[in-house]
Amino acid sequence: MTNKNHLTNSKLFLILTALIFAATASFKTSASEGEEGAAAFEEPGAQVEETSDDLTSMAETASYSSVSQSSNSMFEEIIVTAEKRSESLQDISQAVTVLSGEDLDNRQISTFVDISAIAPGVNVAKNEGFKTVITIRGVGYETNQNAIATPSVSYHLDGIYVASPYSLQTDFLDLERVEVLRGPQGTLFGQNSTGGAMNVITAAPSTEEAFGSADLTLGDHGLTKLRAVINTPLNDKAAVRASFISNKRDGFTDNLTNGQDLDDADSISARVRFKYEPRDDFRANITLQVFDEDRNGSAQKGLLDPTPDPRKLRQNSTTEHKLSAELYSAVLEWDYDGFSVKSLSSYQVDDILVRRDNDRNDLNYLPPFAQLPSEYDPETNKQTTTTQEINFVSSEPLFGKLDWIAGLFYLNTEIEISILERLDFGFDGTFDPFTIDDVFSYSGDFGFITNSTPERDSVSFYGQGTWNHSESLRTVFGLRHTKDEVYSEVTNFYGRSGTDILETDGNKVTGRLVVEKDLDDNTMVYGSYTTGYKPGGSNLTYGRENVIAPIVVLPTFTEEEVDAFEVGLKTDLADGKVRLNTAAFYYDYKGLQYQATDPEVFEGGVGNIPESEIYGAELELSALLSDSMVLEVRAAWLNTDITSDHLALDNVESDKATNALLGQGIGLFSNAVQIARAGQIQNVRGNDLAKTPSFTGNLALNWNTDQSWGEMTGSLQYTYRGDFKHRVFNNSQTDIVPSYDVLDLVLGFYPSSSDNWHVELIGKNLTDEDGINARFTDVFGVGATGDELIGPRQLMLRLSMDF
Repeated sequence: MTNKNHLTNSKLFLILTALIFAATASFKTSASEGEEGAAAFEEPGAQVEETSDDLTSMAETASYSSVSQSSNSMFEEIIVTAEKRSESLQDISQAVTVLSGEDLDNRQISTFVDISAIAPGVNVAKNEGFKTVITIRGVGYETNQNAIATPSVSYHLDGIYVASPYSLQTDFLDLERVEVLRGPQGTLFGQNSTGGAMNVITAAPSTEEAFGSADLTLGDHGLTKLRAVINTPLNDKAAVRASFISNKRDGFTDNLTNGQDLDDADSISARVRFKYEPRDDFRANITLQVFDEDRNGSAQKGLLDPTPDPRKLRQNSTTEHKLSAELYSAVLEWDYDGFSVKSLSSYQVDDILVRRDNDRNDLNYLPPFAQLPSEYDPETNKQTTTTQEINFVSSEPLFGKLDWIAGLFYLNTEIEISILERLDFGFDGTFDPFTIDDVFSYSGDFGFITNSTPERDSVSFYGQGTWNHSESLRTVFGLRHTKDEVYSEVTNFYGRSGTDILETDGNKVTGRLVVEKDLDDNTMVYGSYTTGYKPGGSNLTYGRENVIAPIVVLPTFTEEEVDAFEVGLKTDLADGKVRLNTAAFYYDYKGLQYQATDPEVFEGGVGNIPESEIYGAELELSALLSDSMVLEVRAAWLNTDITSDHLALDNVESDKATNALLGQGIGLFSNAVQIARAGQIQNVRGNDLAKTPSFTGNLALNWNTDQSWGEMTGSLQYTYRGDFKHRVFNNSQTDIVPSYDVLDLVLGFYPSSSDNWHVELIGKNLTDEDGINARFTDVFGVGATGDELIGPRQLMLRLSMDF
């Protein structure tokens, strides 16, 4: 979509927002003439009393869709743990979007990918079809082909840092809420959170009573999804909660060449959570969680694929996707006079196997008319992680003025990587067998081959304090010191050049400084300066000094840093019937890590872009249009720019140069090929950062109505995601990903004859848009670029029962 279209969509959102503000004037007038005893916000940390006059808890911008029937309805306080203590969402001086468990169901959000564009400034894509990449405000994970490189958005499950990016593929299971923290979290959450953090909080066991629930969803493409939850008190001090999901579905896309069904689903998730509270000052939560997936895999339709139908493609390699993820954690808490202590321990194992068509077509033409036929057979990655965190949180202000948090964190991650890339140099549609002797003599139908075992150790100490100057003025300050060490043994091509030992380490201090000011009881403004840090690491492959071409990719890469400046406003208007949260920000982005290519064939890795800048604004607004209807508006405007000179090699262009010479019979490893590839090196200064649409927006209308037979609820949602460049190279032929918009609807029916079951009709992507969720270019492959689409129109029926 053009820039003009971007402006048009932005203006529509602004006009709608202005109309909402105008409409709220009548709310304020009518409310002032009504009863003075309208329900007020609870004190911070207090539990919300459940009465018939209360509005069901809503996330930051009314994430829950239920509305009370009282004329005194207003938005309730939302309690979150975004800063490692229970606080009111409106009192936190940073941008946070909260999606409740009910809201996740109403919006049909079942994975992280579904959050894309719903939370302002958040883009979630699936690189290579199996690597979930979260980008917040332009800061993301552009190094997903390097296993030791880490994401820029951290993922925490019940306070546990989840290290492997593969865990982002798991299904949402029995959740209380999801907190999306936008902006660097360098103090409390540390490394790998230069973009922000995703905090997922699961539903806790209850000792009050035994209960359970189950639902069955049936839909298009053979969808069968079963969910179940059982809560069992063992006594008045202990309880167990077990959750389960089975999700099966036929594929959305047909491979016309080999008949394979792609974009299918076949997974099982389960969690058992045990809670033990033997006394008032001690609590223990033990969690065991597993996820298993075995499916054909995602469809990645190549740009050269001649098939006109977006949901059909032609690829001659069979794909396979297997993932198992296990997490075992223990969270222990002790309360003392004036503070509490929490220990968070975890052991995590993620194991993935992928086979896929690497050239993303079934063409067997000689270069340069087509890409060299290629497949990964297979790529495996196993990550084993141990984490330990201990934090101390004040429960009473020190000196009557200072609220404080302090802690330490340890992480160890060990990774085993194996990649075998096949190349069909004979262009006969088959990958001929080869031997180790073939590899050592540079002959045979193989491409890149590696076996490596990187390992990362990280230790950090952190502290944050809030000094209460008065009831309305506060200063927040915090620091974190992080030390990282990376050790990697890399054996490429079965040891043809020996085994490389690569080591790197880093020390970094990050921090946060915020001034908060309450303008009145319902309005807070803040200004903040925050720093974020993501550690460096080592590359599997890199340029060598004994070749003719200049070196672009080095053996190791350095850390990336973000200096973030933000101002924000959080307010409740019209006697609590309108909630408005806004933020504006500017980032100085240093050392951006991206996937780089070297002129030497098969040598690529992670590089650093010295300087970039990001600035933008976000809006989240909710309005009670009536006692039974809520309108939500979320929008984000973003501008990004590489501001320093940096020479980089776009592997799309370098592979074109390579193929042109291969077509002339020139050898792949010749000096001529290296020189031709080096000729494609370009300066990326002035380019956009990857996956940064200039505008995203989400509108949702939630309502409920009483009927003679019971109650009907509804949630209508419109989401717009603007176009973006999928890589920092901004290649006009491959990198521009077009915009899309999606319309979703959920209707719920709750019969008055029974209070333990209900039915929902669900429609996703009602206009059947073929929007592109992600575009990916394989830096280690043959320069092929492929698209992964959002799901087509899906109509579903869900039957839910409580017992």
